Amino acid sequence: TYKWGVRKVVFPSPTNLVQAFKQMAPQLPTAILASLRITMIGFFIGVAAGLLMGMAMGYSRGFLKTVGPFMEATRPIPVFAFIPLFMLWFGIGMLPQILLIALGTMAIIGVQTYEAILNIPVVYVRAGFNLGADKQHVFRTVVLPYIVPHLIGAIRVAAANAWGLDVAAEMMGVQTGLGHIMVIQQNYLNTPQIIVVVIIYAVMAILFDKLIQFVQRKLTYWTDRANLTFEGLTAQKTDE
Repeated sequence: TYKWGVRKVVFPSPTNLVQAFKQMAPQLPTAILASLRITMIGFFIGVAAGLLMGMAMGYSRGFLKTVGPFMEATRPIPVFAFIPLFMLWFGIGMLPQILLIALGTMAIIGVQTYEAILNIPVVYVRAGFNLGADKQHVFRTVVLPYIVPHLIGAIRVAAANAWGLDVAAEMMGVQTGLGHIMVIQQNYLNTPQIIVVVIIYAVMAILFDKLIQFVQRKLTYWTDRANLTFEGLTAQKTDE
């Protein structure tokens, strides 16, 4: 214990963390690459599936009536509850891990995409039709540009959620990855190595979030998002 009575197994010192990192250094590159691969594949599959499902529900009333009730019924179910079923259906390996991350990501992106489409001002859509555009052209030139800025927040939330799902996914009997290291070290009450893995996860999540923000600035440069704050809005209102 430390001199204040805090046990090292609960709060290891910075020195213990440095020592733990040195001990883990040989296995970290392989574990990081394994976790990164699983998370990124699952995340991008989930984003693509969520976008397609959300846009299909917003585009087709028939698709909404068919898929919408199923999506609304399954969306409140915690993704972690599917872990035993995924292990039963798909066995132990990379496939169930990717599907778990993809499912959690798709639920967030799908709902947000559909909600963004519902919130499009009707005047924009009517203006497109009045100018002679057909349904597909309006969807491509009005709907899609409008919803992209509204999806950035959901994508960032889904990305953060994907890292958490990766930890859960790697508890499904996999033998590689950062989550697997956490499970092993938990059995030995090796708190320093667990905290090192948590720090690594945090660094990867932050860097990925920064990448998403960089892409966001490139895709939404034509909007006022960069300078849009409550203070800025009130200042503009005062000037008017």
